[in-house]
Amino acid sequence: MHRLVALSAALLLALAGAPVAGALEPPTIDPAALPPDETGPDQPTEQRRACTAPAVFPDSNFADKPWASDYLRLAEAQRFATGAGVTVAVIDTGVNGSPRVPAEPGGDFVDQAGNGMSDCDAHGTLTASIVAGRPAPTDGFIGVAPDARILSLRQTSAAFQPVGARTDPNDPNTTQTAGSLRSLARAVVHAANLGAQVINISEAACYKVTRPIDEASLGAAINYAVNVKGAVVIVAAGNTGQDCTQNPPPDPALPADPRGWERVQTIVSPAWYSPLVLTVGGIAQNGQPSSFSMSGPWLGAAAPAENLTALGYDGNPVNALHGEDGLIPIGGTSFAAAYVSGLAALLRQRFPELTPAQIINRITATARHPGGGVDNYVGAGVIDPVAALTWEVPAGPERAPYRVKEIPPPVHVPPPDRGPITAVVVAGAALALAIGLGALARRALRRR
Repeated sequence: MHRLVALSAALLLALAGAPVAGALEPPTIDPAALPPDETGPDQPTEQRRACTAPAVFPDSNFADKPWASDYLRLAEAQRFATGAGVTVAVIDTGVNGSPRVPAEPGGDFVDQAGNGMSDCDAHGTLTASIVAGRPAPTDGFIGVAPDARILSLRQTSAAFQPVGARTDPNDPNTTQTAGSLRSLARAVVHAANLGAQVINISEAACYKVTRPIDEASLGAAINYAVNVKGAVVIVAAGNTGQDCTQNPPPDPALPADPRGWERVQTIVSPAWYSPLVLTVGGIAQNGQPSSFSMSGPWLGAAAPAENLTALGYDGNPVNALHGEDGLIPIGGTSFAAAYVSGLAALLRQRFPELTPAQIINRITATARHPGGGVDNYVGAGVIDPVAALTWEVPAGPERAPYRVKEIPPPVHVPPPDRGPITAVVVAGAALALAIGLGALARRALRRR
């Protein structure tokens, strides 16, 4: 038993991928940088693009289960848990709710007048449906945790942009798209305070290691959600393209740096906060890593990310998005993260006593491990929901190994010691008054 516990702790440390001295490493979290719990955008926004909707390829057949459901054996996993009683916050582009995706408003960080229940990007609704979409007799689709409660927090949208010009389009905090790492930090805090037990973040901000930015508020928010409020935070690894240039693999000539921290060229946030969060990469139908899935030493696990089926705005199955040259399949690490968030909801129902770190440990310990145990493309491997729900797995450490600054306790300044003195003074005054009254009374009696 002790050996198994040690292996479990070792796996967490392997996933943490402790960098060698002098190499890039995630920032030390400063709890004092925690942002306020406030909804609304960083600055006024306006809609500059028409909303888009998901679509369906011609001659699609949705009567059968999607390949991802069969690959993950969801029907068997749902014999042990369905996510009942678990609240999952989906921080995304908003959700257009329907009877099959009955999301509840969690707040809007894009539009001051919104409440989170509007998806203009054909993204957040799909994410939420994979996490917890309800079944229907007309098709074979069902979410991973169909009885979970969904909270929708709209934090980003390509259709909205800040009013006026912004200075640095290469800085994730000053992008033209509505949403920033600062607003993401506030969304995480808000989701945690709303009681979310699982937080899905299908977003990724990429920037070069040579151009670091200040994201202290996001680190503090994640630490707050995980270590203070007890939420499991699942994040997407990110997709290649634009600013997301693929990272090279580790250098075998550097055995002291097995996860390749020294070779990282592109930082992906919040993915690089692993193992405080579980970062999810994508795989294709053949089980191989998706070519677009961003790699890095922070990868924790993987899930289906290509040729997917989800639920659209009306609650019916969809399998396509509108690309520049026509319809394209639904895919991306966003949806891989959604599968893992659904699994986290199942585990929170079945093992309510486990901490966030222990939930993540159960997911990674039961994953289908790649050769060598852990790598930068699928982390500990592709998730196995049935194994995660049924295997005997040592709980593991209660907290993930992560550097968090300790906030020194406030200097104790003793208050003025008025209590006893006041009591004595009052008592003494009363006694003196009583003595004085008694003397006056005696004098009066003598005069009589």
